[in-house]
Amino acid sequence: MTNYFNDSPIETADDDRYGFTPFAEALSKSILGIRNPIGTTFALNGPWGAGKSSVVNLVRSSLRKRDDPRLVATEFKCWWYRGEEALALAFLQNLNAILGTTLKDKVKGLVPQIGRGILQAGPVIGTAAALTPMGPVGTVVGGAMGFASRFFPDGEPLEETFQKLASILEAQDRRFLVVIDDLDRLSAEEALAVFRLIKSVGRLPNVMYLVVFDRQLAEQAVKEKYPSEGPHFLEKIIQASFEIPSPLPDDLNYAVLSTISEICGEPAEDRMTRFMNIFYDVLAPYISSPRHVARFQNAISVTWPAIAGEVDLGDFVGLETIRLYEPGLFFAIKANKGLLCGSRQDGDAGRDVESRFDVFLKNVPEISHELAKTTLQRLFPRLEGAGYGHGWLDIWGAERRVCVEAHFDTYFRLSLSEETLSSQLLADLIRKADDREFVQEKFRSAAKIEHRTGKSQVPIFLDELITHAKHIDADKVEALITSLFEIHDEIDMERDAGRGMSFENTTLRYHWLIRRLTHKRFSIEERTKIYLSATETAPLGWLVDFVASADSDHVPREDQRPSREEECLVEKEALPLFKERAVKAIRLAASNGSLITHSDLLSILYRWKEFLDDNSEEVRQWTESKLRETTSLVALVRAMTGTRWSVGMGGFGMLGDRVGICSTTVRIDENTEIIDPQTFRKALEEAIDRDQFNETDQELVVRFLEAWDHQKSKPK
Repeated sequence: MTNYFNDSPIETADDDRYGFTPFAEALSKSILGIRNPIGTTFALNGPWGAGKSSVVNLVRSSLRKRDDPRLVATEFKCWWYRGEEALALAFLQNLNAILGTTLKDKVKGLVPQIGRGILQAGPVIGTAAALTPMGPVGTVVGGAMGFASRFFPDGEPLEETFQKLASILEAQDRRFLVVIDDLDRLSAEEALAVFRLIKSVGRLPNVMYLVVFDRQLAEQAVKEKYPSEGPHFLEKIIQASFEIPSPLPDDLNYAVLSTISEICGEPAEDRMTRFMNIFYDVLAPYISSPRHVARFQNAISVTWPAIAGEVDLGDFVGLETIRLYEPGLFFAIKANKGLLCGSRQDGDAGRDVESRFDVFLKNVPEISHELAKTTLQRLFPRLEGAGYGHGWLDIWGAERRVCVEAHFDTYFRLSLSEETLSSQLLADLIRKADDREFVQEKFRSAAKIEHRTGKSQVPIFLDELITHAKHIDADKVEALITSLFEIHDEIDMERDAGRGMSFENTTLRYHWLIRRLTHKRFSIEERTKIYLSATETAPLGWLVDFVASADSDHVPREDQRPSREEECLVEKEALPLFKERAVKAIRLAASNGSLITHSDLLSILYRWKEFLDDNSEEVRQWTESKLRETTSLVALVRAMTGTRWSVGMGGFGMLGDRVGICSTTVRIDENTEIIDPQTFRKALEEAIDRDQFNETDQELVVRFLEAWDHQKSKPK
């Protein structure tokens, strides 16, 4: 069984759900780019839970992949040691280990000699001066010297030893990186001691440091210890500072949803809308960092198994959220079952809506009041102020909702507490826009990459080209358009299409791109020439769609005006030639059998009719010839089956749905011209009677016919 109770940092790019990898790659590149460091210090800043350790791991992973033999990396686990003396000894031991292992006899004994001199210099690291090679040699420091006398042998003067070590390191063709993570776990005094170590004995040629900490906490410690220094203390030590990038809300939401799915499973389809309403209105507002995701994951991994199958998943997620982040509200809910359960009580009518929340908001910060009210209304319909009838209790009871008194206590049995292209790749695309092989290879590779959202990288490529279209040389535009036209159908994938209210897809992005590439840069005569050339090798789906778009510029729908010439794709006089080319391609696909399996079958059939001056005879002859083939019947049904997303009022009440509701639609009626509806339906019903379909296809056809019947039953 998978152990979900884990908030360990990300180890590799494959585990990165928050988009940290590009940042880590850039940071590792910066580290490798430093050629002659002298104690150069990189700072990685971020608050608690921002993902600092994850970024450090990704930096290490990136450095390993780059495999630069001139870089030697190690980690100083400062939080393993307590006290300034222990930190000083451990720091020097770490430095001695990495240099001794790599340079062997060249530096043998030098670091221990430096350490002995430092430990004899008064307070071990009480001040920065005591750590410098110029510090005076004094008496032995208590207990620290007991260890130092055994670890560090006698040697030459401190300054001479330090200079000898510096000279040896300066002559090396390799660099040493010391990673110091978890500085936030140290006390203020210990953290400042580490900074002083870096500033003094750590300031060596070809040695670098990556220090990871919360800058606000560090500056506060400096302010308390050295009031006159202020931010200058850190500025003297740190040469380059980087802030942890904040994950996108979509990445965090996706990470939480994935966690819920892995641990709890997914809600039933008929409960999905309400679940997502609770997710967006209750849980998502509290998730602002990877640590929040880990905290929520750890919580539900403990609490869910105890009540799995006994509660509604949406209510469980909502209550777990407020238990973690609004405990005052959580305990108010737990203590007031009588005010929350059921649909409506007699006393409710005499109270205004706002007063119903008073008892629950007493221990909730005022800034969170509105969020708390929404949470209460999502979980307890009685607080919506709407007139739910008693019959709703039966429905809610069947769903084991928390608003039903019989199920309320179950929820309280256990109250334990995740895009852009690289500038180099974009520059290459712009520079090699006329390189057909390069462009197509990059887009084909992009189509094979799957992001956290399930989409490929094709939308990102197209969006970047749309944004930077004006930077592509005019003399390369025709070659780029031709290259993209040729692979459109290959990279036009359903997973890249928008969902619900989001309508963008690869085809639409193509239209945006070609218009951006040519608008105000070419005359209409020049554009016509470009597109005549590019469509010669265009695949069927894109060819038909392009010609339809070009035609609509000049022959718009009834409620639209023709486009101005500068907005048209091609000259009006050239349209017959484009239509002829499209019809020829359609007829070829119809004859060789590829049309019936095309993903844009329905759209192509309608365009076939339109390109023949709205004469549907040829199209009907072809579609009716396919009604005798079982596979063709299924293909036609699939092409004419659609989905519709609608946003409702949440069933009943004041709060509307946050996500759409999906339903099956059909794209056929008694006026459909590309096929005879009666003949088509009869063929489907006869095929069902003869048991011609396999189980999956049978289910598809039956659902199609039912949706068709439902459509016909609606009032005109």
